[in-house]
Amino acid sequence: METAPTTEELVELFKRGELASQMARRFGLSGRSDTRVIEERCIALHNARTIDLLALVENNALQKLAGTDFFLASHFFCQLLPELQAEPGRMMACVDALVTRGGEDGAANQPNGAFQKWCANVPQRASEVIAGAHQGDELSSHHLSFALTATSDLAEARRIAVGYEDVRRHAAIAALGRIEHQNSESSSDTFAVFKALLELGIGDPVRASVLHATMEILARCPDIAPADANVFISQLVMNPGKFTIHQCARALWVYREALTPDIVACLLGALDHLESANKGTVEELDMGLQVLMEHGHAEAALSFVTRLLSRTDDDLELETLDSFTRTLLAGSSDVLSRVVVRWLKLGAPRLCGGLAKAIQGPGLDGAPLSLKAVDLAISPTEQLFICRKAVGWFFFKPTTASSVLVSVLRVCDMDTCREVRKLLVDPLLQNYGGVREYLGSLAPEDAASEAVTWALAQNDSYLEAQRTIPPIVELQPSEHHCRIERLRISDQMRDAHKQAESGSVFLNLVSRSVLLYGNRSLTFVDDGQDNLRPMEINLHSHGISYEMPRMEVIDPVGLEYVLRIFRHERMEE
Repeated sequence: METAPTTEELVELFKRGELASQMARRFGLSGRSDTRVIEERCIALHNARTIDLLALVENNALQKLAGTDFFLASHFFCQLLPELQAEPGRMMACVDALVTRGGEDGAANQPNGAFQKWCANVPQRASEVIAGAHQGDELSSHHLSFALTATSDLAEARRIAVGYEDVRRHAAIAALGRIEHQNSESSSDTFAVFKALLELGIGDPVRASVLHATMEILARCPDIAPADANVFISQLVMNPGKFTIHQCARALWVYREALTPDIVACLLGALDHLESANKGTVEELDMGLQVLMEHGHAEAALSFVTRLLSRTDDDLELETLDSFTRTLLAGSSDVLSRVVVRWLKLGAPRLCGGLAKAIQGPGLDGAPLSLKAVDLAISPTEQLFICRKAVGWFFFKPTTASSVLVSVLRVCDMDTCREVRKLLVDPLLQNYGGVREYLGSLAPEDAASEAVTWALAQNDSYLEAQRTIPPIVELQPSEHHCRIERLRISDQMRDAHKQAESGSVFLNLVSRSVLLYGNRSLTFVDDGQDNLRPMEINLHSHGISYEMPRMEVIDPVGLEYVLRIFRHERMEE
C-alpha cells in the first residue's frame, strides 16, 4: 500500500486475517505521520468494537509471524495497546503471550512497558490488577510490578513487599526501584523496608531484587540517598549467591551514576566469588569493567581483574573480558605501563598470556610498549625478572618484548644492564631480524642506546660467524622430509583458515562460490526490468607475511624449553 488504508480497508484486512502481517510491513508506509493515522483508526475501530485487536494475539496471528516480522508487528501493536479498551484479565493474558513469544530477545519486554502505560492511562485498571494480586490471582501477581509503578503508590508497594513471600514480594521490590522518590524521607522509608527484609533472612533471589532496586534508586536520585546506603549495600552483598553476583556485575554498567568508590568496592568484593561457568554474568562483568575504566574507577577494576585471573580455582581467560581489554589497551599509556609491570611481576599465566594475545600492532610482531620510569622503580632483581617474563610471554611478538627490555635498560643499573642486553642478543636478536629494525629506530640520545649498540654489535658478530660456515650437504633435509614439512604447514594453514572463517562476522552476509579456473568471476544480476546485467570482478592475490623465529626451525624443542622456563620461573621469597 502506498497510501494509508481507510477504515473500511482496515476492517477488511482484519476479516481476511491479514492485519497482523500488514502491521509487520507498517502497511507499506515509512513516515511516522502516516502510520500514526493508521494507529488512531485501529484504536477507534477497536474501541467501537468494530474489530477486536486483542484477538490477533488470542488467535496467535501475531505469534505465528516469523523472525523480524513478529517483532515489527509486536512493536506496532504496542503503540496501540495503551489506548485500547479491554478487561484487565484479557489485556494481561495478551501481554504475557507476546512476552513469552519474544523469548530472550531484548525487545521481548516492550509489551510490559505498554501495559504499564495502559494502567497509568486509567488508574482504575491498575487498582483492579493490584486487588487481583492480593486475592492470589496468578496473572495479576505476574503483572503487579507494572500496576504499582503506574500508580506510583510507594506505601502500597512497601506493604506488599513486607506482607508476602512469593512473586508479589519480587514485584513490589521492583516497583519500589522504578517509582520516583521525591525526597530523602521517602527513600529512607523504602530503605527501611529493604533493611527489614534483610533482617528476615531473605534468600539470594530476593537479595538480588533488593540490590537492583537499591541501585536504581541511588542512580536516579543520588542527592536523596540515605546516609547509610553504602553500609546497607555492603551487608546486602555479603556471602552472595549466583543471583546477587549477577546483579552486582550488571549494576556496574547499568547504574554507573550511583557508583562511588565504596559501592564499587562492595560490588567487586562480591564478584570475587564469580564462577566463570556463568557466561551471562561474565558478559555483564565485562561491560561493567569497561565502564569502571572509563569513569574514574580504573584502579579498582585493574586490581579486581588481577585478583580474578590469579585464582587457581577458576579458568577464566583475559580474552573473555574483551571490552575491558580493549579499553585498557586504547586508554592511558600510564595505566597500561603500570598494568604491564604489575602483571609481569606477578607472572600469572592467564594475565601475562592474555596480555600477549591482546597486544596488537600494525604487523604480527606486536606494538612497542613504553614503560614509565616510575613504574620501573623496583629492585634490580624484579627488573630482570619482568624482562625474562616479557621474553617468555611476548616472544612471538618480538617488537613488544624488545620494547620492555629497552624500557628497563633506560633506568636500570650497570649489573642489570649486562643481563638485560644479553636477553636482547639471545634469544630475541638471534631469532628475529625484525628486532634490528625496531632497535635501529631508537634515537642516539636514548638512555638505552649504548646497551642497544652493544647488542647489535654482538648480533652482527653472530651473523658473520654463521656466514663463514659453508653449506653442509649432509645436513640438508631430504626431499621426503621437505614434503612432510610442506604438508604440515599446509594442514596448519588450512586449520587456521577454518578457524578464521568460524569467527568471521561477515561470512554469513555474503554468498560464496568456488572458482575452478581463471582470474575473474562473472555474475548476472537482475536489474529490476527483467534484464540480466553482467557484473565482472577481477581477482587479485592478497596475503600476509610474518617472521618465524630461527630456532623454531633449528631447535624447536630447545626453544620451547627456554620459553617455558622464562614463563613459569618464580622469584625467591
